[in-house]
Amino acid sequence: MRKTTFTTALIFVASITAVFSQTEPKFDFYTRGEYRPNVPRPQSILRYDVGDHHTTYAQMEKVIEEIAKAAPDRVKIYDVGMTAEYRMQHVVAISSPENMARLDEIKANTARLTDPRKTSRAEADQIAQNTPSTAWMAYTIHGNESSSFEAFMQVVYQLAASNEPATLDILKNTVVLIITGENPDGHERFVTWYNSVAVGSPDRLAIEHREPWATWGRVNHYRFNLNRDTLAMTQKETKNLAAAYREWNPQLAVDHHGQPSQYFFPPTSLPHNPNLPGEFFTKWEAIYGKANAAAFDKNNWDYYVRDVFDAFYPGYWDMYPSLNGAIGMTYETDGGGFKGLKWTRDDGTIVTFRSSIAKHYTASMTTLEANAKNKVERLKDFYDFRAKGMADNARAKLKRIVIVPDNDRVKAAEMIELLRRSNIEVKVAGSAFNSSTAHSYMEKNAPAATRSFPAGSYVIDLDQPQRILIKSILEQDTPQDKAFVDDNMARFRRNQLRGKGQPKEDYGFYDITAWSLPLAYGVTAFWTEDTGSFNGSMVSDEYVQNAKRGNVSGRASIAYIVPYETDSTGAFIMKLLQEGNKVAVATRPLNAGGRNWRAGTFVIRVSRNPVSVHDAVAKYAAEMGVNVTAVNSGYSDEGDTSVGGEAVISLQAPKIAIAADEGVDQESYGSIWWTLEQKGIAFTPMNIGNIRGGGLRNYNVLIIPDGSPGRYFSQFGAGGVSALKDFAANGGTIVTVRGASVFAALK
Repeated sequence: MRKTTFTTALIFVASITAVFSQTEPKFDFYTRGEYRPNVPRPQSILRYDVGDHHTTYAQMEKVIEEIAKAAPDRVKIYDVGMTAEYRMQHVVAISSPENMARLDEIKANTARLTDPRKTSRAEADQIAQNTPSTAWMAYTIHGNESSSFEAFMQVVYQLAASNEPATLDILKNTVVLIITGENPDGHERFVTWYNSVAVGSPDRLAIEHREPWATWGRVNHYRFNLNRDTLAMTQKETKNLAAAYREWNPQLAVDHHGQPSQYFFPPTSLPHNPNLPGEFFTKWEAIYGKANAAAFDKNNWDYYVRDVFDAFYPGYWDMYPSLNGAIGMTYETDGGGFKGLKWTRDDGTIVTFRSSIAKHYTASMTTLEANAKNKVERLKDFYDFRAKGMADNARAKLKRIVIVPDNDRVKAAEMIELLRRSNIEVKVAGSAFNSSTAHSYMEKNAPAATRSFPAGSYVIDLDQPQRILIKSILEQDTPQDKAFVDDNMARFRRNQLRGKGQPKEDYGFYDITAWSLPLAYGVTAFWTEDTGSFNGSMVSDEYVQNAKRGNVSGRASIAYIVPYETDSTGAFIMKLLQEGNKVAVATRPLNAGGRNWRAGTFVIRVSRNPVSVHDAVAKYAAEMGVNVTAVNSGYSDEGDTSVGGEAVISLQAPKIAIAADEGVDQESYGSIWWTLEQKGIAFTPMNIGNIRGGGLRNYNVLIIPDGSPGRYFSQFGAGGVSALKDFAANGGTIVTVRGASVFAALK
């Protein structure tokens, strides 16, 4: 009886909730046929309906493999590289049978459009008439923006199976490239956790809407935001996809995201990067935007344009394509991810996982339809992007950038290596040359001066096809629209007048606003207004690798001397110490091997180390770009400090712990993790409870990444702060970052 009463009560509550919580109608994904019966629907493979469950990466791979097997005339899967967790990334090419039979020819023709020096306008027009466009459709760069992951399987099925006229027109006029998960590792963390706890509650306080710290799937394995990484290209996923992007040279690129309050598609908000050719960019944003608006209006779906999402920072996966001649766009759906299977909006209505998938699916297909209808014009504008960029060079002030690898040759070579990943042509000077209009990067609005550049300097002339991208990422400063800046400064001033508890106006700045690569890399850089001839040759892969390689002058009988000439020197020393080798540092100027060395130079004494130190020094010096001098006498020709001097002090091996817990900024922690791991430096992540409870007894370095000072106060507590003070008082080193520095300063 009690059970019956309880069940009846639950049914009553559910019925009342249904009355007051309206959900969107269930979308039908299969109205655009007829469909080829031999091609399986994703649901027949997954055994659940769209939006009922989150699909794992391996399940998705099974879906696309089965569809490709059933439709080899339209579908081909390309493997493009592994992630840190050994998941293979894929590009699925889908087009008409006729196009699939000539994919190599299509790629070659499209590549010809990227160099106006070799392809005339008449030849470009002919290519545009006879070649399909290429569309790069990318999904789930933020792993917990899960609707896009489900949506692309429906897009793959529609393109592979449907004989609907509009779909056939897409296939005839487009090679569609489906990127099957830009962030497989982050997505896997999220969906594995979500599937294990979800009950489908729309209550915002339900556990399924609160990802744990260790799960946060937005970021990749190393907790990097991959949608900021196309500028530096540090992560495997970015390198994999950038290489595939260069291979195909798409004219359209769409990056599918989530989860704002309503769906967003371009036109974008201000600011726009001023290097974008406005006449191309705004025209095409309007073409695709109006097409999507019509489709969404037909479905009675809410959306917005020209708000929040801008087109400024070149490191997004919409801006990188845009600066390479494509029309790059971000689409944001309103559900999935942290909103889960169901989510209560601020007005009490419910957005479902399925409805948010449907919106991405509809926007993808609508965009492809609009692209197919305009493919000739899109290909012509793709060619004109570079042709106009090169023509504009004659009127531009910035014509050449010179990188002098004097203060850190390894970082300079790494930057050149990065530029070459984007097909940027770089030369190296074979002899010294001059410029009478050189401007230093180290001074804003630096005046022109006559400057001599040594042999070995890197030279990037902007009179080349990638001029627009080069200027965007290498110029000293990228200005923002004045009206936009004035408006936001006015908001700031009004906010300053509001009381502490009063609501504040939001700002229009979405994200990163400064990024000049020469300044970010800390290299010696100049830009010039002239492009005088010089003795130079194109930089090759071999040249860059040699520039990054270090060397040892010989086998030492007394000591190895290691000056701090590149940032990798510190990691080189730490690695030797952690492997049990003994290293010292000169605290005063040092004389050894017949020359003087600055204070801070490292000394590796042969007498204090095992014989294996010789091989270790040679190996790591070569790998890490460190130049080492072998010394065969301890005698100093001058000064008071020699290899065996009292001012040469032994270093301790670093035993590093890093705070890793709720409240620690994931991306700050991840950047430290990735940096140390790339250099082979061992560390231990430790939660704050263990740090507070005496866990640092076996460590001499603690790194506290960025995080909320208030959260750190509450988590460490008085006992934790006392433990940190004792650790430092006993010789431990505490390194704090941003918010953690505020916490440390106040305590």
